Amino acid sequence: MNIWGVTSTQGSQGLNALKGVEAAQAADGTQAAMQQGVSEVHDSVTLSVDAVRSAESTGDIRFDRVNAIRAAIADGSYDTPEKLDLALDRLLDRLSG
Repeated sequence: MNIWGVTSTQGSQGLNALKGVEAAQAADGTQAAMQQGVSEVHDSVTLSVDAVRSAESTGDIRFDRVNAIRAAIADGSYDTPEKLDLALDRLLDRLSG
């Protein structure tokens, strides 16, 4: 928000309010940022899929353990107050450090 003196204010404006060169530069910057974000997500998904395929081929995924955890989640016995406290402690440690 721009303040022009004591009694006058002008609200924020969207990209449509910009004129000429400023509008073109803003639009180009927004489009570039969106393309970069999509590219990063694509790269992340590709890495994740490659990691799963690699783990499956080398036998690193313990499907018996995965199925046991899924069953515990489904019957409500997986989430405990102790696990929640531990997760919150770890989150707070990451945020503070």
